[in-house]
Amino acid sequence: MKRNLRLVLSLAVLIASSFFGSTGLAMAQTYSAYVVPAYNAWQPSWDQYQYDRRHVILGVVVGFEPYRLQIQRRDGAVQGVDLKNGTVILPTNATPTRGERVAMVGYYSRGTFIVNRLIIR
Repeated sequence: MKRNLRLVLSLAVLIASSFFGSTGLAMAQTYSAYVVPAYNAWQPSWDQYQYDRRHVILGVVVGFEPYRLQIQRRDGAVQGVDLKNGTVILPTNATPTRGERVAMVGYYSRGTFIVNRLIIR
């Protein structure tokens, strides 16, 4: 009986390791899409509109009130973005004002962009 149990457990481990071993790389690649880059200052490449579109949104401030920012994107579209409690605004103690260029660093979750850091140019 013990021998049969060992055989069944060994077979289960073999099947599980072959299944998870083949998808482990895909899982790691999927996870890396949610790792937000640690930008803490304006990047020179952003001036040429070269940036990671999964984690950065660039624009010009059209309006700002606490927890709400409206920006105009390069294509002219105006987009409203909600800032969460804990969003870091850099430089520290700065307030976004109309006409300033900004970069919002974060990630998309269910179609909504979650802003972790707001960097003012």
